[in-house]
Amino acid sequence: MMKQFSIIFASLAALFLNACGQGDVLLVEEAVVNLSPVEGNPSAGYFTVRGGPEDVSLVGVTADDVLRLEMHETVEEDGVAKMRPVNNVPVPAGGTVKFEPGGKHLMIWGVGSGSIKRGTLRMIFIFSNDDRIQFDAVINKVGGAASEAHGDDHNDEHDEKPATESNKAESDKKVAQPAG
Repeated sequence: MMKQFSIIFASLAALFLNACGQGDVLLVEEAVVNLSPVEGNPSAGYFTVRGGPEDVSLVGVTADDVLRLEMHETVEEDGVAKMRPVNNVPVPAGGTVKFEPGGKHLMIWGVGSGSIKRGTLRMIFIFSNDDRIQFDAVINKVGGAASEAHGDDHNDEHDEKPATESNKAESDKKVAQPAG
């Protein structure tokens, strides 16, 4: 309870400082989870981070109602799209970083039925300056935007595929961290 109060208080303080013209505020927005249309395959998470008054890095993302969550990015090497885990993602002061199909994204295994029923997944985004931002991501279910934006070809093995527009769309504990 105290932790939630602290997060709410910090969010309100940031809003008031921004309203007083005290500079940019680090924030997360537009978070969505596209459930995998294939049970057992990871779902995909996308969001936008707006940089605050100083350069920071996103160093992890947690969610209590998932089995595993990792930060990844899609890169092209020799004409082949590959997905790789990432340790951290720099967020420049006042800048914008997007996690989107074909680029940086979250891979999320085992989204809980409670979150699916609610239609949201509560996530906490952890930054290098020890800021933590709680955000409820909207869940897109199978047959909706999930099957269009996520696709059936994103699996646990990270198959290599030729880089095409159609397959570019696609963190061990529950914290998004580098693998191995």
